[in-house]
Amino acid sequence: MYFTLKDPKSENKTLIYIRYYCKNSKRYFKFSTKHSINPEDWNFKSRMPITKRGLANVESRQLTHYLNILDSKLQGAIIKFGADLTVNDLKETFKPKENNPGGVIGLYNDFLSDKKTEGTVSEKTLQKYNVVKSKYLNYVEIKKLNLKLINLDHDFYSAFIVHLRHEENLNDNTLSRYISFFKTFIRWCEHKGHETNKDYKNIKQKGYETSDIALNQDELSLLIDAKLSPKDQIIRDLFLIGVYSGQRFSDYSVFEKSDIQGDLIVKRAEKTENYSYIPLHDKLKNILEKYEWKIPRISSQKFNVKIQNICKKTGIDSEIKKTSYRGVEKTVEIIPKWKMIGSHTARRTYITLMSERGMADHFIMTVTGIKDPKTLNKYKKLNKTNLFKISGSLWA
Repeated sequence: MYFTLKDPKSENKTLIYIRYYCKNSKRYFKFSTKHSINPEDWNFKSRMPITKRGLANVESRQLTHYLNILDSKLQGAIIKFGADLTVNDLKETFKPKENNPGGVIGLYNDFLSDKKTEGTVSEKTLQKYNVVKSKYLNYVEIKKLNLKLINLDHDFYSAFIVHLRHEENLNDNTLSRYISFFKTFIRWCEHKGHETNKDYKNIKQKGYETSDIALNQDELSLLIDAKLSPKDQIIRDLFLIGVYSGQRFSDYSVFEKSDIQGDLIVKRAEKTENYSYIPLHDKLKNILEKYEWKIPRISSQKFNVKIQNICKKTGIDSEIKKTSYRGVEKTVEIIPKWKMIGSHTARRTYITLMSERGMADHFIMTVTGIKDPKTLNKYKKLNKTNLFKISGSLWA
């Protein structure tokens, strides 16, 4: 290995360089990897990061992988040029350039293929990544651009965001998600050893709290007691499984009897891979046994349309203020509540009602598989009337 640290005695992180002596040129070739490491995490004998164990070593393994790619590139040049190798040959070898004949899109396709092969993301997430790809393709086609990774600088992101906001009419929350997905792709490129522009790290697209809603107890009772057709009863039962379990639609719609462990349903979330420990109480158990644990299958899109129609018939129609942002432009709509109800409303309803009834956050997080308290708080849509009653009883 030909890696060396810029300042081996530094108490903080220091740059890692490639340093190789070219006999033909009688000069040293020096190349910054643009990656840094703390000297205490560096093996000076092997000239590579120290190998550790556990989650703390993820960054170290990624860095080692990247350095191995650079080393392979150097070894390839040594074999190719032999004794005639010069500093200029190495400069040309390591010069920033597009590393994929397909350009950014070629790399993006490799990224999607990699994610699919790894099985680390759901089909739904892959679809979202594909949407981002189509938005990028549309943008570069309109602007007649042929960009390389290194060209994706601050100016590119600024112009891309303006395009998405004003030409694609995306609100700031959707825009924030798309930019986050695109940055994930750029980080993947870095980990694969491709030269990228570091400006992406400073790009922040702010999202706003959404007008997502939950059902209050009265509305939930209306839904439970409603006289419905057999087909509508199935949709209601699916929604109630979500309410009684606190899970996402992608998880609660595929419950199986084999998930039972004692008095719990233990399920690994498709989206986050976190485990949820769901009490198998009578209300949940009765619905699941009604279908003999063979839950009727339906897409989330069709489910959302049907549950909205059912809630409309049921009279869940209080007025809701829906606010969206597009840059400095703020739009406010007043719409009936049923129009905003979907599969995810069930999960929010569970979290909200359990919070109002006094269940501790750490218990709710155990059931739902949520790891971050900030994420949990976003789900809570506490009823202000109930808050008044609870506060009054506490001070009585």
